[in-house]
Amino acid sequence: MAKKLTHEEPPSPKSLMIDLDKPLPVLPLRDSVVLPGTSMRVLVGRSVSVEALQVAQGPEFDSTLILLMQRNSGEDDITPKSLHDVGVVARVVSVSFLPNGFNKVLFEGLFAVDVTEKKFARGKPYMTAHATPRDFYFDAGDAAMAKAQELLERFRAYAARVDLPADLLDTLNAADVPLQIYFSMVPFLRLSIAEKQKMLEETSVEGVSRKVEESLIALEEVERLTHHVRAEVQRKMQQSQRDWLISEQIRMLQGELGEESLNDVDSVLEKLRVKNFSAEIQEKLEEECSRLRMMPVASPEYAQIRNYLDCFLTLPYGVYSETDLNLRQVKKVLDARHYGLEKVKERILEYVAVLRLTGTEKRAPVLCLVGPPGVGKTTLASSVAESIGRPFVRVTLGGVRDEAEVRGHRRTYIGAMPGRFVQALRRAKCMNPVILLDEIDKMASDFRGDPASALLELLDPEQNQDFVDHFMEVGLDFSRVLFIATANTERDIPPALFDRLEVIRLAGYYKFEKVSIAQKHLLPNAATRCGLELEKDVSVSADLVEKIIADYTREAGVRELDRMLEKVVRARAKEIVLGKKVDGVVDEKRLLAYLGVPRFTNNYLPEPGFPGRITGLAWTAVGGEILSIECMLLSGRGKVNVTGQLGDVMKESVQIAISLVRARLRRYGLDPEIIRKTDIHIHVPEGAVPKDGPSAGVAMTLALLSAFTKIPVEPTVAFTGEVDLSGAILPIGGLNEKSLAAQEAGVKTIYVPSDNGKDVSELPAPAKKGLKILLKKHIDEVIKDLFPLPKKG
Repeated sequence: MAKKLTHEEPPSPKSLMIDLDKPLPVLPLRDSVVLPGTSMRVLVGRSVSVEALQVAQGPEFDSTLILLMQRNSGEDDITPKSLHDVGVVARVVSVSFLPNGFNKVLFEGLFAVDVTEKKFARGKPYMTAHATPRDFYFDAGDAAMAKAQELLERFRAYAARVDLPADLLDTLNAADVPLQIYFSMVPFLRLSIAEKQKMLEETSVEGVSRKVEESLIALEEVERLTHHVRAEVQRKMQQSQRDWLISEQIRMLQGELGEESLNDVDSVLEKLRVKNFSAEIQEKLEEECSRLRMMPVASPEYAQIRNYLDCFLTLPYGVYSETDLNLRQVKKVLDARHYGLEKVKERILEYVAVLRLTGTEKRAPVLCLVGPPGVGKTTLASSVAESIGRPFVRVTLGGVRDEAEVRGHRRTYIGAMPGRFVQALRRAKCMNPVILLDEIDKMASDFRGDPASALLELLDPEQNQDFVDHFMEVGLDFSRVLFIATANTERDIPPALFDRLEVIRLAGYYKFEKVSIAQKHLLPNAATRCGLELEKDVSVSADLVEKIIADYTREAGVRELDRMLEKVVRARAKEIVLGKKVDGVVDEKRLLAYLGVPRFTNNYLPEPGFPGRITGLAWTAVGGEILSIECMLLSGRGKVNVTGQLGDVMKESVQIAISLVRARLRRYGLDPEIIRKTDIHIHVPEGAVPKDGPSAGVAMTLALLSAFTKIPVEPTVAFTGEVDLSGAILPIGGLNEKSLAAQEAGVKTIYVPSDNGKDVSELPAPAKKGLKILLKKHIDEVIKDLFPLPKKG
């Protein structure tokens, strides 16, 4: 039986022997509200709070203080304005010290107060305040008692319906006065901290009663909706089970009557058996079909399993495209679609020849075409597929960070799907396509895994005959797939993955090659795309193509050249549509009108006659570049200033160059100590472009020596090579690209490390035309050619 409320007087300052004439310590609460008549444990750790707690526990205040909540819980530096003006006088019941330095304090709320004159205690880090008790807390009439009794009975009925634990209601049952009843109910009403503070700030018993009643009504409505939803879900589940049971009975009766009607699961199973999967895969699929048969159609897992089975239905398991291994046909296709690239074509022909002789693809290599953009890596891969008669599928790996893109998602995730390579087989509709791994050097890794490492198993010929995709959950044979990868730079390919690749390097095109590609491929294709006839509607001579290459493009490939030619063709198409009677032959005057002012000048070498200025050669991801290196000497204290966004490797080359020059200054009648009295400023123009690499060591040394000896070096002489402290010139890479850049810039002579003699011999004859290449082993050999020693007089 419910306990009847009494008129027992609530605790008051007088009955509790609390003197409110003097200021009490203030303890700020970050995100807690302690209400009168309730107890709460609070973690206390800030110095302003710990100090207030210690003072309150002294004999002067008898464990009594004021609890005020902060206006902003995220604020750490507390001021009097940071706290609310209404709080509660509380008593410290117990304090526990925790290992992390905090105190766990049990507070008992006594009565609400209005706080005035909040300020920090003199010379102390804690605050104090004067408090005025709220009178209505100590005056409960018959009407308030009746309302409290009504809400108490209503709450007890709600607690019984939702089965609240009895021990949680002990505080509520012990309350005897209205406000204690209301505040004891607050923990069960799901109120926010701000709502609790507003309840504390109410100025009447009726106001507190109204807020409690509103919260109780909201709780009852939530309970009603929850009960309704639960009943509806239960009803639908029972209906779904009933429908499934009836459908199973119908299917069994049809079987007894001899009818040939098969349900959906049986139809799927029959289609899977026709595909002749291996025993392991077939066993797995039949197990999934058995699970599917026992599930209601409305079940989410039913759709998941059906999607899994559909992936196997669309998988071209056991289907292999017939490969045409006619070596002459392969060579014909490659020659027709690609100019030059003899080494690449030769390697592909070797692969086809071996495949024809052995008849097996179990150890097919993974070719990796490395070269700057626009040299035809992707189109070359598609030509390989066309030449041997296989489907071609492109898998773009640039920016891929998730390992699941390679291995697939596990079926436990919502929206799971197979990896990109299983999907590639489904698009190719056979198990032996040519798959292009495009931009393999641009893969990344993060918290979602390392996709490059996941590729190792797929590309390893010893393992990929049983590659397990996480979604498919069974081994699939990728050993007969011909993988071809593309990359811009070797150094960005992950090392473990690089070991699986057979790298074939594609250098940039020389000018004569670009002209041939433009006239045989780019111009006809551009005319076709724009609806014009070549020669009749538009005609561009080889000399004009050369002018476009020189004045409007700076690239290793032909991508920008293709854009310029298409721009010319589009301009001709516009003239034809407008009815202009203009000849189809494009001359220089009309080229200028179509393309505008030339973007580049032919001669972009440094001006001659300046000591300290040297022409270097550099390799970049988009081909070779001319690198102008400038050196200026100023009186000073030996400070070295390097500008032009040089990387660490080039800065180290500067230090080596200074040491080499210092050791050789005496030969030219200069005191080596002059370096200690000279500030050296080395600059590489185009400072917005980052530059790095060791092959500028020779050029750096010569620039310094030219500046000190005041002997200029012709800008038409260019240098490449790394140099060590002994003066030996070490070999470099990218000679093909560098010689191409030198030729286009108008360089006449280049100095190359002698260890690169093999690379020089492999340069095509047109690449060396008009270019004198000198091989040198030591820096002194270069210095002897360019800086003659002064005659002894």
